[in-house]
Amino acid sequence: MRPIGGGSVRVLAALAPMIALAACGSVSPALSTADPLHSLLTIDQLVAPDFTASVAAAHVSATALAGGDSTLATALTSDGLRSAASVEYQRGVDFSTSNGPIDVVATVERFSGIEGASSAYAATVTHLDAIQGAVPASTGPLGDQAHAMSVVRSTQAGISAVELTVVWRTGNLVSIIVARGRYGGTRLDDALVLAGLQNQDDSGSAPG
Repeated sequence: MRPIGGGSVRVLAALAPMIALAACGSVSPALSTADPLHSLLTIDQLVAPDFTASVAAAHVSATALAGGDSTLATALTSDGLRSAASVEYQRGVDFSTSNGPIDVVATVERFSGIEGASSAYAATVTHLDAIQGAVPASTGPLGDQAHAMSVVRSTQAGISAVELTVVWRTGNLVSIIVARGRYGGTRLDDALVLAGLQNQDDSGSAPG
């Protein structure tokens, strides 16, 4: 075996910083440990006037998150749900001529790890896409994983209403924005703007 000479030592010394950088790059991203309440979309981030908090920001259980779907509630718990919070905003307008969302629900779920959050995200997407009349749609770049869907229903007055849901994962957080309004006056773009604003809060919730 050839002994390591001085030239080889110098080469190894030069490579040391590169090896250290490579090692740093392989480190898992920091997990968020913040209270999900602090990551929710705030009233000052809403892009239309006259919204008020119809349901104050508060912690919610897996059962409430699942909306009565016991399979989803069990999946969220099994995937390591540690805490979740939600808030709802509404504005009073003439629905028949309204543009933009008139009802917005923002939710953030914190899981113990990224793998659990990814599994919970997948379970949530499956649940949403199984809703009768659901139409899946792409979101473009948003978090680490993202999905959207819409459902159109007729009101008692015969006006079509749309419910748009955007769900995405950022690290160990799963977030959801639901935007409701008049069909034709409320678009996926409206929901994505709100999701982007909440994602900024999500991204800043992990310890530095």
